Amino acid sequence: MTFDMGDLLQRAMGFWRSRRQPRHALALAGGGVIGGMYEVGAVAALEERLNGSSYFQVYVGCSAGAVVGSLLANGVRASEIFRIVDQDLDDPLNFRRSAVYAADSFRHAAGRFGRLLWAVGKNAVKGWRGSVPDMLAQAERDLPSGFFSLAALERFMRDAFEKRGLRNAFGELEPTLLIPAIELERAQRVVFGKDELRDVPISQAVAASSAIPGFFEPYEINGRDYVDGGVGFSGHADLAAEEGASVVVVINPLVPNYEKGLTPLRNRGLYAIMEQAGRIYSQNLLQLGLATLRVKYPRTEFFLIQPSQADAPMFGPSMGFDASRAALRFGYQSTREWLDGQGAPLLRRLQSVLQAEG
Repeated sequence: MTFDMGDLLQRAMGFWRSRRQPRHALALAGGGVIGGMYEVGAVAALEERLNGSSYFQVYVGCSAGAVVGSLLANGVRASEIFRIVDQDLDDPLNFRRSAVYAADSFRHAAGRFGRLLWAVGKNAVKGWRGSVPDMLAQAERDLPSGFFSLAALERFMRDAFEKRGLRNAFGELEPTLLIPAIELERAQRVVFGKDELRDVPISQAVAASSAIPGFFEPYEINGRDYVDGGVGFSGHADLAAEEGASVVVVINPLVPNYEKGLTPLRNRGLYAIMEQAGRIYSQNLLQLGLATLRVKYPRTEFFLIQPSQADAPMFGPSMGFDASRAALRFGYQSTREWLDGQGAPLLRRLQSVLQAEG
């Protein structure tokens, strides 16, 4: 066995630098269009307090967080994205409806809904006398895999990278970017940007991580189907800790809604109830996950930025666009207020390191 002394020395120096220079990570959870807008506003507020510094060396983005994280890792400031979206500027980064929903998306969804009705009706005509779930099980091969395609999102991200001169390859980025998703058949979390998935284009990884089950069709890459990285996980802060981050800032856009004096959720219909259930599920996963990580990684500090449950408005469907600017501004304003109070320790932590580096 032979040893390359130059290689060993380089590795030793790299290890020494990593031990000496703390790495800071930003983990962005999912939350649909509304959640992504909140995250942009929240990071813009953080940037403002850090005098516009690009501070993080590790970015973890899931679903909507993958969209935001892939841009931040490319060096785009959140404040710039905020301005583009808030002022509805003509820019490749302006996240309009066409970024997610193609021109024929309504026709596509209507066709899938028609297929659903046909599948159920076919089995009903056969005289099925069991329960509705049994009937759906009989019809499963005829049911659609989702109502919308993510081809539009992948195309939007690819075009935005190209037109803005940004990188669509994980290996070409200076910061570390990790995008988790769930491989459907194996029921396992995978991480784009690591190991054998490092060569997948970022735009495809974003689409794979955003495939909300039922709403979107699973996204296929190299013969494998992927769904939303938030299925069974929330925040994915563990990926940042595994990268050796000494500080991990987690931004979680969606918390359970506790608005009082408004129409009860029961009366808002099925979609609102499902949204609330998803928020409860995600919030519980996140709190349990962070509690576990604080024990597993005692030398890593975890900070959580999310709306106060008492103040978090339910703007509307998470995949809707009507309230996107309201979510953007709410993320910015509420995070500014949080940094003045409960979040002051995080701000002091980041500012002290910036001063030491300066």
